[in-house]
Amino acid sequence: MKKHLLSLILVWSAMLLPAGAQTPAELQGEARKAAIDAILKANDIKTSLRFDFELRRHSSLLTEDLVSSGQASYVYPDKVRWEVRRPQPNVFVLNGTSTTDRRRQTLLRNVSKISERGLINETDFDITVFSAPGQWQVDLIPLRRDLGQLFERITLLADPATGALRGVVLSEVGGDTSYLKLHSVEKGIPLADELFVQP
Repeated sequence: MKKHLLSLILVWSAMLLPAGAQTPAELQGEARKAAIDAILKANDIKTSLRFDFELRRHSSLLTEDLVSSGQASYVYPDKVRWEVRRPQPNVFVLNGTSTTDRRRQTLLRNVSKISERGLINETDFDITVFSAPGQWQVDLIPLRRDLGQLFERITLLADPATGALRGVVLSEVGGDTSYLKLHSVEKGIPLADELFVQP
């Protein structure tokens, strides 16, 4: 657990906060509610989304982090395209309008639940919100058994000026950590149906 917390703090500090930034302070009451409301409003996923990403995965089994980058597309409520462009091209598609295997059906159900309830919700997560200069951090501890089997914690990192997500840290049950950094986020744009055809 100490290793997990240290890696989270290092990733968060080194990549997102200005040099010399203060330790985050937990928000309570109205300040907490205002931060959550702003993040939910800025990141409403009941629409279409497209963004570029960098994914950095840390594992104790590897000598160095795995880094990939690409573009993701989403159309509410159940279409997802995850396209890795570097280092090895790969495409993963979920499409609720087409038949899928059981594993993909489970993923679609989870996408649908998140879409309906929002990224931050008290039904699926125990929520703690922190603030530091130039950064909001929302720690989500899974309450649902299926999420809890995968993740110890999901951390959202957001811009306090706009509420827009900058990154997501996934802390897995096995101790691995994945950091997803978002760039060039576009919302409410038309996305071609062809993007969501199974490759």
